[in-house]
Amino acid sequence: MSLSRPVILRPVATWHLMVALLLAGLLAWRALPISALPQVD
Repeated sequence: MSLSRPVILRPVATWHLMVALLLAGLLAWRALPISALPQVD
């Protein structure tokens, strides 16, 4: 069984997985600690 077979057989599940990964990435990106004035030596 190849990796592409479930993707081809279940396009709706693949779409939902893609959206979930995108949302998780956006939430993780917004949670990154970014300082206005970083400490640089």
